[in-house]
Amino acid sequence: MTISNAALIAIDWGTTNRRGYLLDGSGNIQESLEDTLGILAVPAAGFEDALESFVAKWRHADGSRPPVLMSGMVGSRQGWIEAPYALCPARAGDLAASVMRVPTLEDTWIVPGICLNDDRRDVMRGEEVQIFGALELTSRTSATICLPGTHSKWAQVEDARLIDFATAMTGEMFEIMCTHSILNALMNKDAAHDGDAFRRGLEKSASTGGLLNHMFSVRADGLFGVTGAEQQSSYLSGVLIGNEIRELAGAFHQTAEPVLLVGAVGLARIYNTAFDYLGIACESVDGELATVKGLAAIWSEIARA
Repeated sequence: MTISNAALIAIDWGTTNRRGYLLDGSGNIQESLEDTLGILAVPAAGFEDALESFVAKWRHADGSRPPVLMSGMVGSRQGWIEAPYALCPARAGDLAASVMRVPTLEDTWIVPGICLNDDRRDVMRGEEVQIFGALELTSRTSATICLPGTHSKWAQVEDARLIDFATAMTGEMFEIMCTHSILNALMNKDAAHDGDAFRRGLEKSASTGGLLNHMFSVRADGLFGVTGAEQQSSYLSGVLIGNEIRELAGAFHQTAEPVLLVGAVGLARIYNTAFDYLGIACESVDGELATVKGLAAIWSEIARA
């Protein structure tokens, strides 16, 4: 495929990484790029140059300029241009109608995030694209969706419309506790994942006392040799993920349909183990493919408008 026949350059630009995809008219990936130039590594006035150099071979190779559609933290207050949130409930078409044009570049847009703004406040940027992409990949219009990560998201979709979601700071809490808390003193946080310790953490998450008490059991069990230094991070992971799933699956998952688990392969595998242990059916969807399909679906809505 020549660059002039490309339909879209799709970019997922996050806090610490960015990925770019050259898509054909059917939304299929023809080429891809990836680097670690997340938004925190770009000076305030440097985003235009950072984008142009990233996609130069796609936008200038034969004189053509395929449009660019970006999602993720590039549209946050800390990013390039703040793209105002679309209000939940929302469809893919609502995101398409609310894209933010980059005023200094031709045919370049940023997808807005989505917010709750009623009796609860919550936000997402990037996950909204994955949600609609996961629906495309699974041919489903209704689902409970779990998107694990630094800030895990749980979402409810009905009739291809995102109607509710919630955030759990699971990944960030894991990193903080492993690195900056008293738990660090007895823990080898770089140890390989230990499945048995992880499942013991999942079991602990069902006990009385609540999450804060469960987390301190990592310290107490370490002091008495119940959980060794090589096992503690996996045990803590089980405690945190177990609490997340028990609370949010209970709030969001009310049907017999499998939860759609959307994320990177390694993290999704750990969550898959947790879902299986807790007796909750789930279907895994590759997070990267969901992002691409979601951006392609939103672009299709823009093109139809």
